[in-house]
Amino acid sequence: MVRYPLRAFIQPAILRRLCDKPKLSNKPSNTPRPPKDPPDEGYQPTSVDHDGIDVAPFVRPSSFRQFSGPDEKLGPGAGKALPYKNSCYFGYHRFSFMELMSTAVELRDERRLDGGLQASIEADEESESGDNQLETMKKLEGECDAILANQAKQAEKAKEKCLQDMSEEELKEWCKQKEEDIKKKEQEKKDAKCSPKEKNIQDMSEEELKVWCQKKEEDIKKKEQLKKDAEAKDCKEKQNTEAAEKTKCESDENKKD
Repeated sequence: MVRYPLRAFIQPAILRRLCDKPKLSNKPSNTPRPPKDPPDEGYQPTSVDHDGIDVAPFVRPSSFRQFSGPDEKLGPGAGKALPYKNSCYFGYHRFSFMELMSTAVELRDERRLDGGLQASIEADEESESGDNQLETMKKLEGECDAILANQAKQAEKAKEKCLQDMSEEELKEWCKQKEEDIKKKEQEKKDAKCSPKEKNIQDMSEEELKVWCQKKEEDIKKKEQLKKDAEAKDCKEKQNTEAAEKTKCESDENKKD
């Protein structure tokens, strides 16, 4: 006796339901789809005769459109139904067909030589060496310095009036300024001669280092003493002012009484 007589009929139906693919819905989807290109009717690029040009087999003339005028409507398939105006010129990119074909052939050969890598379209600029760059920079700096010096001279000439056009007062003032400038320059020269440049600490001997340290200590002590004297003077002045104010206040109070 079979325990479940209907098992042989039910099992295949369940398996069919599980294994069957889900049915696609008939509702329209909201996914945006691009519009289809119009059919290429009346356009046969292979029938175009290129006089005196051997077109490579991988170059497609259909990819090079032409402009019939400024009012031409651009879009998918634009200009396909129009006849070519010139068999040697395709004006979609405003280049000649021969130049486009030659560049395509060159890029193809370079790609094959490089093992399938995309060749760089732009030419590699030769990098200048560092020495040449430094030389050019130095030349430019010298030219700029010369220009600035000329500009400064011209500005000084423009500021200073001619001696003949000056009045007596202006001449006196100009002479005083020149004398002051000459005295300042002479004083600077004397100071430079009197105060010789100090040696570097590393180049000094032990005795010179001791003398140098003593001088520095004396200078520091003098500066500190001057500061202390100035502070003491300020304190005395403040005390004197406070005492004078107190005496004034006391005299005013006595007068009121």
